This record gives sequence, C-alpha cells and structure tokens, in this order.
Amino acid sequence: MNYRDILEIKRHIDFNLTEPETLVKLVEDAQNKAEKAQRDMNRLGRLSSDLTDLFEKEGLLRKEDMFKNVVLKYKLIAGVDGSFQLVGGVGGKWYAPVSVARVVFSGRVQSKPRVDIFWAGIEEIEERDFKPEQKASVMMLTGESKAVLNWGISKQDAVVFVDGPIVDPPWCSDSAYIKFRCDAVRKCLRKNLIVGCVKRSRDRFFIKQLGDLKKAKKRTLENFPSDQHLIAYVFANVRYGGYHGPIFTKWIDISNSKVNRLYKQNGVHMICLFFQKDASSQVLRLDVPLLGGSEKAAVIDRKTIEVAKAANDWTYPGQDYPVPVFLAHEKCNIREGCAEVLYDEIMTRSRSVDPLNQTISLQLR
Repeated sequence: MNYRDILEIKRHIDFNLTEPETLVKLVEDAQNKAEKAQRDMNRLGRLSSDLTDLFEKEGLLRKEDMFKNVVLKYKLIAGVDGSFQLVGGVGGKWYAPVSVARVVFSGRVQSKPRVDIFWAGIEEIEERDFKPEQKASVMMLTGESKAVLNWGISKQDAVVFVDGPIVDPPWCSDSAYIKFRCDAVRKCLRKNLIVGCVKRSRDRFFIKQLGDLKKAKKRTLENFPSDQHLIAYVFANVRYGGYHGPIFTKWIDISNSKVNRLYKQNGVHMICLFFQKDASSQVLRLDVPLLGGSEKAAVIDRKTIEVAKAANDWTYPGQDYPVPVFLAHEKCNIREGCAEVLYDEIMTRSRSVDPLNQTISLQLR
C-alpha cells in the first residue's frame, strides 16, 4: 500500500467518524453545492466561446509551431523548491521544519540529475512576534532566494524553474525581504532564464487586460473568478476544436500590480504567460522576471517563446510541472507526519529529571 492509498483510507475514516446527524446535513448541502457548481460551469463554458474568439483575433493564443525550431542556448536546467510544516503552538511556541532543494540536469531529460539539499533545519517561532504560518513561509522563501542567489553567483547558465510565483509571498511587502529576493533574482538573471511555475493562480491579470480592450465585454469577464478559470476554458475550447499539442498565451506585463510594483522598484520587472502541455496536464502560469524592464517587446517575445519551449521540453505528457521543479518538490517535501515526529522528539528530549519540568513538558505536547 503506497502513501496516497493510506491517505485515502484516512479520509474515509475521518468521514465515517463524523456524527451521523451532522453528516446527513453536510452531504445534502454538498449535493446542492454540486448542482450549483455544474450550472456555473455550463454558464462559463458558454461565455468562454466568445472570449476564445477574442483571444485568437487579438493574437493572444500560440501553439507549438511558434517554438518548434527554437534551440535553447542554456547548458543546464535547474529546479528550485522549498517546503515547511508548522507544529506545536501550545503556549504560542511553534516549530517549523523547513527545507529547500535544488535539482540540476545537464541539459537532457535523459541525464542523471544532481540533487542539492540546499538547506534543512527547524526554525523556532513565537506567535507574539508574527503570524506563525506567515513567518515560516517567509523563512522558507528566504531559503529559496538564497538557492537562486547561490546559483547566480556560480555563473553557470541555465533555465531555472522555481516552484510558485517569483513575487512570493504575494502578500509580503517587507522591504528588506523584497530587496534580498530581488538581489538574488537580478544576480541569477545575468546568465540564466528564471521561470516561476504557478499551479493555482488566483490573480486576474489577464481578465483586467482584456477588460481594457474595446471588443471585450467586461460583464462577461467578471463571471470568471480568476485567470486560471478563464484560461482553462479558453484552452479547452481550442482543444475541443481539434488541437492536441502544447498551447500558450502571449505574455502580458504584470509589473504594475500592488506588490509587483515593489519588485519593479528593486529592478525586477515582471511579465507572465499561461502554458499547457496537453489536455491531461494542468494549466500553468509562468512568471518571467526581467532586468529593469528595458528590453524591447520583440526581445521579450523571443524570451517568452524560449520559456514555452523549455516548459514543453521538460514536462512529460500528463504531468503538471516541468521535471526539474517536480523533482525538487519531491526532494524537499516535508510531510505532516514527519513534522509531528520531529516535534515529539524535541519535546521528549527536552524533559528533565525535575518533576516540575516533566509536568510542564507533558502539558505542552
């Protein structure tokens, strides 16, 4: 029995342990919500047909022929990801196991990757200072930024895939953190192409830009809760028309949104595009940082075609992420059970022979 099978059994056990009276009402409401969700999907499907035509007329959709003959100049392909869990919390004291991994290929999918566990440690967080989950997230992302900076200092040229957006966390406006992350990105951009892989985009960058077009109906666009929904429907319409290969959008400038503007002030200009390998893969938003935003549109265009080429070449059919970032995710992933065992180890070893301290240790578990 593998890990996922065990988790599935646990889900059913948790479901069955719920009190019957509560469960009946929840199941009834779930059925009502499912009917509403189906009606919403049918409505969005109808609305997306006109928007797909708009995408095609405005030249916002691109297919495999755009990069078929493109040759990537980068010698290496790398993936960077971080992971954390939060345990404890009794009395406001938390522990956060954090890890960051970097996986490097020599330029061919068939090559054996080099795996670097760039950082692994347990951070101690007091709840009075900061929201513990946000604090742990910033710690992890600082570790990711160090891995990017270290790669930039090594002066090796590569396509560097990062798990998640480049502007991460999107809620953080801390000037010291943003300056450090931007310094890392700028140093890495000197010889590398950096790509942030966003699996669940909640932003509305494309929706806002389309709303500025005279041909677009803003009321239609407002029905879509996020770019992820909109692009998924548009891509599905294209595939329903008979196209089965990789598909991606033209890039758009996202450097003027609230937090992205802070990165722009630190010399990192942000653009993005959406990409999908095939019908069985999830739609990805690919974030691409640029140095200062001084590049001409034609240069950026070529760079984003290279990004789409790299994403396509390094993503297996049916897979959501490019291989390097998928492996980095697997190598650094700290699961909940692992974090709980580590916390038990901390609390067990912290006991002393003093009866008072023994009592306190038991109460804080």
